[in-house]
Amino acid sequence: MQERRQAERFSITSLADLEVGANEDRIEAYVMNVSRNGVGLYSPKPLDIGKKITVHLTFNHHGELHTESVTGKIIRCNPHVGVHLIGVRFEGLSDESHPELMGFIAERERQLAAQP
Repeated sequence: MQERRQAERFSITSLADLEVGANEDRIEAYVMNVSRNGVGLYSPKPLDIGKKITVHLTFNHHGELHTESVTGKIIRCNPHVGVHLIGVRFEGLSDESHPELMGFIAERERQLAAQP
């Protein structure tokens, strides 16, 4: 299978609140990883591919908890051992709109580049 990812993914221990579509309830999901292009999640229920989603992502950066809300589109949903693996492609992620999240990712990229 050909690798299609354009950005390195980084593990992140976090919970996220998900808002799917316009009027759906929030769903709590575990975050697997994050990149400049999107986020991988473990969801307790399946989500429809192609739907718009807002991910309220809480993460630790420099010893402080930050929450940033990022919109995107669901591009993958696969069942996996009692949960569903969800792939979300971000829309509109930038240093200006999401400074803490982009700072977190940039720091992980620097750490990866510095490894021998």
